[in-house]
Amino acid sequence: MVYFCGQKASFLGNEGFRVFYLDLSAKSYKIFNPWPVIKLASLLRHKKPFIVHVQRHRPLVYTALALRLLRLKIPLIYTIRLSRLVRTRSRRLALRFVEKQITRVVAVSRGVAEDFVRRSGFPRKKVIIIPNGINPGDYDAPISQKEARRIFSLPEGFLFGMVARLRKAKDHEGLLEAFSRVLPHMPKAFLVLVGDGPREAFLRSKVLQLGFNKRVIFLGRLAPEKVPQVLKAFDVFVHPTFREGMPAAVLEAMAARLPIIATDAEGIEDIFDTPRCFGRLVARGDREALAKALLELYSLPEKERKRLGEEARLRLEEEFTRENMVQRNVELYCSLLGENGLLAKRF
Repeated sequence: MVYFCGQKASFLGNEGFRVFYLDLSAKSYKIFNPWPVIKLASLLRHKKPFIVHVQRHRPLVYTALALRLLRLKIPLIYTIRLSRLVRTRSRRLALRFVEKQITRVVAVSRGVAEDFVRRSGFPRKKVIIIPNGINPGDYDAPISQKEARRIFSLPEGFLFGMVARLRKAKDHEGLLEAFSRVLPHMPKAFLVLVGDGPREAFLRSKVLQLGFNKRVIFLGRLAPEKVPQVLKAFDVFVHPTFREGMPAAVLEAMAARLPIIATDAEGIEDIFDTPRCFGRLVARGDREALAKALLELYSLPEKERKRLGEEARLRLEEEFTRENMVQRNVELYCSLLGENGLLAKRF
């Protein structure tokens, strides 16, 4: 594992994996310079990896240039986790310059793959899809809903919850407006927003403007280990968003056995592409449809909501576990090693 910049501590390092640091400052990382290429080339020359797997645009460019400098034919894999990554002319030019060094692009969803190919012109046959995955057992919080609500000082009643950064890519504003439309028909409903971000002040003022500040609760940012507990407090998980990749927040809520209301952003469409019914999928930006979905799930008998939550968990276990994600990456590595005649040598 190679880190370009940041503190010299990592989960993988603590687990006994070999970790290398290029010791770049945030400033030197953001501005292109040849020094990272030289450092990477030296590291690649001495360690002689069988495969190189990178994330993010700049590490991709630096690594591809280092391979070109050394004239090494090492398989290079590039994982992309969001749409609109190739959104500027400079990025398109850089990608075309290093395209021949890239062996495979791994996209976390169909939407991300299609967006990348459309914007970059990269060959579709070299793009594969490996969804993100989580460990479902991590979200089996051993507490009751009542206890979870006590921990976070949440009210009794019916709780819709969303866990996401408060930023433009997430449609918190649309959720607030949809919630206000049907609130008169949901006398016991509350909306809990978990997260912080640049839109917090705007969203708080929006709640005051709409006149239901006592029914919306801003919990702020929670430590990751607290997320399974807060999910236990909700009745329904809501995730309206304009742009995604494969949203971990939705997968976590499914692991917690919650019904899901979400918009048809990248990755979420893949999650809902199943005969299983575990919630409602609505169009991005459609506040009327979102309001209708909120009211529909509020009006369901508790037994039916529980069934939807169990279906959500089963859907997650079918395709979006960490085990499945690791297995598909291993299969990709073995395939590339075989193509390059390195499989027998490696194993």
